[in-house]
Amino acid sequence: MKNLGKEEEYIRQFISELGAEAPSVDFHNSILKKLNPYRSVSVYKSVISPLAWKIIGGAVTLMVISVLLFLPSGDYHKPLFNLLPAIPIPQLAINLPKVYLPVIKLSTIVIQSLLVFILLIYITIIVTIKKLKVS
Repeated sequence: MKNLGKEEEYIRQFISELGAEAPSVDFHNSILKKLNPYRSVSVYKSVISPLAWKIIGGAVTLMVISVLLFLPSGDYHKPLFNLLPAIPIPQLAINLPKVYLPVIKLSTIVIQSLLVFILLIYITIIVTIKKLKVS
């Protein structure tokens, strides 16, 4: 224990003789410059072009219209396409093959969720366009 006391006295005497050194004036800034190197400014380039967004929006709109017109709105309901007034179509001399569209039964909640999803997509697109015009 006495040796430990002598070592402590020696260390304290040595520190008091040397004194406390203050770092240089620009020490803090030089360390920060080494930690944070200069950053280059990058230009943002969108991944999807405006034309692609228009094509995507048109495709989504076409899907919504086709869902509303051709799919039944419930278990016992006819598609909205069948409720449109009949338009007389002149008969052609050519016999065309008959095309039958498949009937997909979707519940009302699925159709409503598709519509809400599409509405949210449109809101997101409008907000993004407004933010791009502001900046």
